[in-house]
Amino acid sequence: MNVALRLSSEFVSGVVVGAAIGWGLDWVFGTMPLCLVIFTGLGTVAGVRNVLRATRAYDEAHKSGGVKQDQSGQSPADKR
Repeated sequence: MNVALRLSSEFVSGVVVGAAIGWGLDWVFGTMPLCLVIFTGLGTVAGVRNVLRATRAYDEAHKSGGVKQDQSGQSPADKR
């Protein structure tokens, strides 16, 4: 559950930040909705890249044994 929440928040935050920057630039320059569309797309790309990077880091930690698991397959941090 912890991993799913982290990955979804990585993606959503990228999209929201991109959309907010685009909306702000559109408001300043009066170019509705040009910047909003461009920066929402860039935020989506950034969100996907963040999810892929976090997934790779999670996989590497599990492959190298950096995350200890008990018999049920859960790490001690997952039980909290």
